[in-house]
Amino acid sequence: MSSIRKQQGFTLVEALVALAVLSIAIVPAYAISASSVDLAFSIKNNVIASNLSQEGLEVIRAIRDDNWFNERPWDTGLLSNCATGCRVQWDSTAILPLDDNPVLSVDSLNGKYFYALVGIDATPSVFRRRISINIISATQLKIESEVTWEERGRSKSVKTESHLLDWK
Repeated sequence: MSSIRKQQGFTLVEALVALAVLSIAIVPAYAISASSVDLAFSIKNNVIASNLSQEGLEVIRAIRDDNWFNERPWDTGLLSNCATGCRVQWDSTAILPLDDNPVLSVDSLNGKYFYALVGIDATPSVFRRRISINIISATQLKIESEVTWEERGRSKSVKTESHLLDWK
């Protein structure tokens, strides 16, 4: 028997090589997870903006329907204050002037988006909504709802369109 025994375990070089291989494997996994978080954030903003844009159309449609129920001309109040754009919020019964197109805020109690007044407990969002109404004919209006926001230094927007008819 030889007095030199086989050494068992890892040498320092082997341990460093193992750490290098492990770190090479972890870096891409981290990059993928970081990019998926960014993508999820972007998708979230796109979904919110799409819903806010659709909500703008629905509020205008509700104003038209309210005119019918109260036996007023169908387009009453839809064309005033909207030549250069206007705004609405979820509970609007009339069109609001665009002014400087403030950001929508989020109500901390129920999560609804609205134009905050001073003293209301709300968090400003990144979203702005603009409504445009164009006359197509005496019985048809073209409604466009556009929501814009800034994301990572770039402007983004979602635009929806609908046509309202005096079919009653």
